[in-house]
Order: sequence, then structure tokens, then C-alpha cells
Amino acid sequence: MGIKELLLEIRNFKIDEEMEDYEISEHFDKIRERLTDISPFTKFQKKELIDSLFQFLKSQDPEMDENFSYIHFIESIDNTDYEIYYPKLLRFNNENGTTTSILLLNRFINSLEGIELKKCVKLLKHISENDDYTKYVREFALDFYQHQIEKQQNT
Repeated sequence: MGIKELLLEIRNFKIDEEMEDYEISEHFDKIRERLTDISPFTKFQKKELIDSLFQFLKSQDPEMDENFSYIHFIESIDNTDYEIYYPKLLRFNNENGTTTSILLLNRFINSLEGIELKKCVKLLKHISENDDYTKYVREFALDFYQHQIEKQQNT
């Protein structure tokens, strides 16, 4: 599957109220199956792909249930150094926090140490206290914030 077809497929995928969770998973599973190797993609192509996936997330209900097919797909694109993914993940959560993006952030936090760890945990706190996010999203972020604080205290 070429990058243009892949981007088009992601951009054209719309979720409606009648759609079942498994249908969303199947969609992203099918894309991943047809996309056999990301390694030949250029940095620009990977950025376009990550941008499209975050744009998809932005167009959905912020309280949409997490979808692990989507999550594993977006995490796999730039997984050697996360040079593209990490800044986009932070920016997205600062501007559009959703349950899925917060879960992505928490998963990423689990790999961090030092200043970067503190910066990301602080972002969880910011989301949990920011009225620009829905109550559910704020509570979701607060649960992960408390989990990360407890985890730091126990190490």
C-alpha cells in the first residue's frame, strides 16, 4: 500500500454513532496488515502519516473509547526514536486532549525518566485541571496523573 492511498484511507474514515468498536479496530488492523513495512518511508512520509492519525483522533468525540488497533498503529510508525511522534503527542494533548491521546501519553510516560518524565506528568495534571476539556477527559487524565505520582513515590 502506498503512502497516498494510506493517507486517503485514514482521512476518509468516519465514525458514526451506529458503528461498533470492533469495526474501528478492523479498519486499523486492515491498514496495518496491508502496510507491510514502514521502514522505507521517508521522515516526511512518517510525519504525514502521524499527522493524519492525530487529525483522525481530533475529528472524533474526545471521549471515544480507546482503540488499541489505532494505538498500536500510531506507536509503531516512529518507534525507533519517536522524533516525530513525541512532539506531536505533546502538542496534541496540550490542544485537544482525548481519552485516546491521554492513554498514548501515559504509555509514553512509562518509557521516560528525569526532566521529560516530569514534563509529561505535569501535562497530565494540566489536562486534569483545564476546563477546556470535558469532565470525563479531565477525570481520565487525573487517574493517570495520580498513577504516575504514586509510581514515582514508590521508586
